[in-house]
Amino acid sequence: MATDTFYYPSGGESVFFSKLDELAKRWPHEIRHYLDLFPVYASRRSFIRQLAHYELFKLTVDLPGHYADFGVYFGKSFFSWHKFLETFTPTATHKKVIGFDTFDGFPTLASEDGVVDPNIQKEVGGLSSGSFLEEFQALLKLHNEDGVIPSNRGSIVKGDICTTLPRWLEENPEARFCLLNLDVDIYEPTRIILEQCWDRLVPGGVLILDEYATSKWPGETLAWDEFARNRKIDKPLSRFPWANAPGAWLVK
Repeated sequence: MATDTFYYPSGGESVFFSKLDELAKRWPHEIRHYLDLFPVYASRRSFIRQLAHYELFKLTVDLPGHYADFGVYFGKSFFSWHKFLETFTPTATHKKVIGFDTFDGFPTLASEDGVVDPNIQKEVGGLSSGSFLEEFQALLKLHNEDGVIPSNRGSIVKGDICTTLPRWLEENPEARFCLLNLDVDIYEPTRIILEQCWDRLVPGGVLILDEYATSKWPGETLAWDEFARNRKIDKPLSRFPWANAPGAWLVK
């Protein structure tokens, strides 16, 4: 059954955090200790992912447009973009991070997504973070207020992306993106995002396909391959040889 507990996809990472929990019980600290010393406590995989996102952010820092984070979950990538913006473009408050997620898990699965697998929460309602939403919103308010110039640097759009994204784009016809982070895992929302947002991704902008060529999550790969074929997009996909995720990315 799907739960709102943070899901660790790697067996090794689960072991790491189980042992880290044991250490934390033995040597408890205030939360600021863990945050200020985050490299001490972050897993190797999590730290590498952070570096990958930083490298991709650097490709876009001088471009116009927003950062769209599709599949916010508990906010790791969302708040990474937020922090990067505040670090490297602190006065460009017109550049924002917009996060899209149901926060209630997958609303549906398509045949392109392959077999249901509760072991990885690939099921209706899987990978939900709804119980965290209120805390997420409070944290977002805190981070927005903590900006060099306090502003609504980040915002979220809750609901099924297949419905909320077209409506948001219609309400914001001027919106352009310098980075699209696709981490929704499954076919249908990936297809909708590509159809709706590709033309709004500025030249030189970055498209991230987090689960591309991942056997357990085939929907994202199929959605991109179909879209690229139909639109005759021949831009090469890249990946970082030192990082398992994201699965692929390209520069438009």
